[in-house]
Amino acid sequence: MKKTTVLIFVFLSVSAFRAQDFWGIGPFTTMQGLFKVFQDGVVRQLDHLPPLEVQVGDNIIGFISNNRDLRVYDGSKVTTLSGLVSNFKVSDNFIALQNGPILSVWHNEKGQWLTNFGRRYVVADSLLVFEDTQMNTVRVWYNGAVQDLYTVIGDIYLPQFIGDNILAFEVIGGTHYIFHSGNLYEIDTYRQQVEFSCGRDIAAFNDPLNRTFAIYERGDFFDLEPMHVVKFKAGISCVTYIDQNMNMWYYRGGNKTMLSNYSPDYWDANDHCVIWGEGQQCFVWDGVQKVVAAYYRPDAWVIKNGVVAFKNQLGGVDCVIDGKTINITNEPMVNFYISGETIVIELVNKNFLAYSNGRKVRS
Repeated sequence: MKKTTVLIFVFLSVSAFRAQDFWGIGPFTTMQGLFKVFQDGVVRQLDHLPPLEVQVGDNIIGFISNNRDLRVYDGSKVTTLSGLVSNFKVSDNFIALQNGPILSVWHNEKGQWLTNFGRRYVVADSLLVFEDTQMNTVRVWYNGAVQDLYTVIGDIYLPQFIGDNILAFEVIGGTHYIFHSGNLYEIDTYRQQVEFSCGRDIAAFNDPLNRTFAIYERGDFFDLEPMHVVKFKAGISCVTYIDQNMNMWYYRGGNKTMLSNYSPDYWDANDHCVIWGEGQQCFVWDGVQKVVAAYYRPDAWVIKNGVVAFKNQLGGVDCVIDGKTINITNEPMVNFYISGETIVIELVNKNFLAYSNGRKVRS
């Protein structure tokens, strides 16, 4: 592994992440059994019968219809893909479907066969990693092409660390690699087990040879800290971590920002946002600024695409967007999720509420 030395400055990033108007598609089923979707600030109907299974990404919905067809909604129309599937999985942009050992992918309104000998598989933002039992090989589909990652003597195993567009894996002999943007990068050979965190375009790990905390970014490896850190998580071009002194740091674009020197009671990170607690205060870092989101520990939260949504004390949902804490509803909720930058909330009695960019739409 060739490492690049970088100079780290502690500063506050000035780049901003802006919400768009109702980006995302939020499916739901009404009390009457109608299958509908929140989209572009309105409600559209996809089917007149309730689906048997639904999976949703930012830009695509896959569902098993009431007559057991696999259908996909890409934001403009519903397409029937197959009348018989064993299982399927949806990413933000494509859908993988399996019928027995036959594995295929549907992307940009086109289907692509992958193998007749498929077994387990994982989908991410732009990656589909799968086992091909014909040659005992683990392969990856990326950007319309299939590449071999490694071949195993004995039982096949999938990579343990798979991010949105990047993955890390170990081959026989202890050599570790990173796959990113269609390229393989050799890290080093370790006898110890190494834990990675892979995000959208960045990966982090504690280097067991040099005893440092290392980063992979844009084809380069470099040491971010001179010693191992306690916990870490990679996102979109950023890494959040707890150092040996229990301080929480945020790395992005060659720069570090200290988020907390309090030793957080809890924390979580995704994409470019972080949520954590110090005593009775709950904080959110949105990649630009730190805000107090609440004066209690939320029971549940979801982080995606620059949006942090969490359950408030009344059982409803609040969120933090662009540095502002917003109360969406105090009505008791059953469940909530984020698609794009739209927050979809299931209320009691199969009522639904969507929130995006200051606007609310009810089912």
